[in-house]
Amino acid sequence: MESKIESKLPENLKGLAELAYNYWWTWSRTAMRLWEVVDKENWAEYKNPVKLLLETPKERLEELASDDDFLNLYELIMNRFNSYMTPESTWFSINYPKWDKPIVYLCMEYGISKSLPIYSGGLGILAGDHVKTASDLGLPFIAIGLLYKHGYFKQEIDRDGMQIEVFPEYKIEEMPLKPILKENGEPLLVEVPIEDRFVYARAFEVNVGRVKLYLLDTDVKENSKDDRTICDYLYNAELDKRIKQEILLGIGGMRLLKALNIKPGVIHLNEGHPAFANLQRIAWYMEEGLTFLQALSFVRSTTVFTTHTPVPAGHDRFPIKEVEKRLEKFLEGFDKEKFMELGREGDQFNMTLLSIRTSSHVNGVSKLHAEVSKKMWKDLWKGVPLDEIPIEGITNGVHTHTWLQKDLKRLFDRYIGKSWREYPNIQGIWYAVERIPNEELWKAHLKAKREFIEVLRRKIKQRNERLGIDEPLPDIDENALIIGFARRFATYKRATLILSDLERLKRIVDNPKRPVYIIFAGKAHPRDEAGKEFLRRVYEVSQMPEFRGKVIIIENYDMGSARLMVAGVDVWLNNPRRPLEASGTSGMKAGLNGVLNLSIYDGWWVEGYNGRNGWVIGEETTEPETEEDDIRDAQSLYDILENEVIPLYYENKEAWISMMKESIKSIAPRFSTHRMVKEYMTKFYTKAMEHGIWLVRDNFRWAREIAAWKKKVFKNWNNVTIERIITEDAKAVEVIVNLGNLAPEDVKVELYYGVKVRDYIIEKPHILELKRPEPLGNGRYKYRYDGNALRNIANPCWHYAVRVYPHHPKLPYKFLLGGLIRWRGLLG
Repeated sequence: MESKIESKLPENLKGLAELAYNYWWTWSRTAMRLWEVVDKENWAEYKNPVKLLLETPKERLEELASDDDFLNLYELIMNRFNSYMTPESTWFSINYPKWDKPIVYLCMEYGISKSLPIYSGGLGILAGDHVKTASDLGLPFIAIGLLYKHGYFKQEIDRDGMQIEVFPEYKIEEMPLKPILKENGEPLLVEVPIEDRFVYARAFEVNVGRVKLYLLDTDVKENSKDDRTICDYLYNAELDKRIKQEILLGIGGMRLLKALNIKPGVIHLNEGHPAFANLQRIAWYMEEGLTFLQALSFVRSTTVFTTHTPVPAGHDRFPIKEVEKRLEKFLEGFDKEKFMELGREGDQFNMTLLSIRTSSHVNGVSKLHAEVSKKMWKDLWKGVPLDEIPIEGITNGVHTHTWLQKDLKRLFDRYIGKSWREYPNIQGIWYAVERIPNEELWKAHLKAKREFIEVLRRKIKQRNERLGIDEPLPDIDENALIIGFARRFATYKRATLILSDLERLKRIVDNPKRPVYIIFAGKAHPRDEAGKEFLRRVYEVSQMPEFRGKVIIIENYDMGSARLMVAGVDVWLNNPRRPLEASGTSGMKAGLNGVLNLSIYDGWWVEGYNGRNGWVIGEETTEPETEEDDIRDAQSLYDILENEVIPLYYENKEAWISMMKESIKSIAPRFSTHRMVKEYMTKFYTKAMEHGIWLVRDNFRWAREIAAWKKKVFKNWNNVTIERIITEDAKAVEVIVNLGNLAPEDVKVELYYGVKVRDYIIEKPHILELKRPEPLGNGRYKYRYDGNALRNIANPCWHYAVRVYPHHPKLPYKFLLGGLIRWRGLLG
């Protein structure tokens, strides 16, 4: 049956319907130009091709159907789109020809486009870029999320600078998504057990290039009035609704896959919100005949978990009784305590703990964040040295095609060649940025600044009209230095740091020969009163006579304005309190566009900064900061602006442009999601898939064997001891180990030695496995080593220990959870 759009389209423009319902256009600037030709004003306001086509009169479409220029553009776009959708090969098909199961990615929010308002900030934007890149690389990738009736919120700022949250009701029929229907044409409904009943969820399909994003929503007549509102708001503040949302995402997401007959090979939990998915998977495998431990072993081995939160308070925790209440029907027939234990943290149920305990592959979103996460969760691996805790660092990236300004794309095509489009993560390609003539790069940058200034003025004009404010719009010269600060107004991000010394700030912005503009944008969480106060303070300063038109705040920062802002300023300011920025991706987007980062040494900037592509505020260290460091960082910020940034911009444009080129060529490849997704493939997805295939063979034979082995280890570990260590003048070492009822093949015995830097910490330790045990009877074994490594141990600066821990050759990780490790030696 034809849709409303298809029925009104002329025959020679029928392809517009398919194009409108596929978000491929969001990373094709040429495709966006096509929509702009249809109706420039509508496109500028909504950036939604479905709404655009529904509201475009049939007469206008008939007119375009006979417009040769439009038809030529349409043909070009459709050819590109069809070639993209049906490629001869992809990176994935070439490198993984035998892969036959999908990778399923679950996240609470997705930042695909302004026209799909189901995102609030960095987590969602990252998820959207992950999905787009999976499409580019050809991964068999499926994403699952929720469809929110009111989205996050639209931000308005009143006359006093207070944030007003507006929750519009979006019309599903105007969004680029389609309901999933059964064969009889009725909507597919997924039954999700919540409390004592089933809640029904309808499902929608969103096409993002070659990837499908499925969204669940409970607003159907089969549900009670209250259950129909579960998906009203993203990150619902009500405890009841929040738990139900996460059950819907996790358990409902898995049940949707089953309804669609999709059998995942790998599950990727992006943050802890969807972790209930693994409870559903465990339950299903138990229904197939596995025990709880066998099912858990299989689920763990095939799950990837990415944590984005650098502070304990940021992780979702719910009273365990409240979780039990909402899982009542789901847990019928199961041992409730075993399931609850997976997330238990005292009397709370911790979604991050649930994720870690049901995942073999865990990562933070930058190298520094991985180290922070290891310290945060070290008690899960008691006795394991921090550097060996199995939390990887896979640094975030950005989808190059989405965030790169269109004029820079043309410059890159001309001077680099088009290879960057397919291989944005290859470092060598980007060295050719140096070929771009300085005047051409600067001309493209000034155009990006003009486009951003135009949008900024339009947003201010709209706000003034809404509030009845009669005042001139800021007159910003694109040749002036523009500093951008755009991010969530959380207090740790310190939006007001640059306002610490207003007299000094006045001298910086009020120099007619060297004008400086500071543009702020971002939302505070509706319940974050401190964050709202920061926003109000920024607005208050912006209204002071000495800062009016120089310090500017724009409301309702979204993906549309972000694309313009990350390319349309000169300096990207980022000053969180370290180490609270897990990664941060806005600076990557800015750096990709030649905008120079001025940032605290935190998150991704620890890896991105090279001394030639931006500046570091404060000290170049990874040591944590406190409020007491705010004054020092503010002074550093002012010093860098006054002594480095402003003089360089106004006195040495050639040197500034050289830094822009360095920013592009150093940041574009390393912080591309093409690099990031390939890293997930090689480090996690491939291993999880291979291990899952192995465990399921012969009716889960190996899953059963691994579970039996774990059960034996847990039962007997308390009897394992290192009885003695005997050294022979640094010529040999003998270790007597009592394994009780365990066998030597159940464990590894290792000599651990190196230079001690402080109590119990050996930097860059040497690890030597002791083999060929000699049985002594009654579970006792002697291990001996007499190799060259012992010469170092005689050095008084060196220290050593012996350790024993459970080992199985088929485990995808080195250490079991729970601190099953024994140490003895001279570490202390």
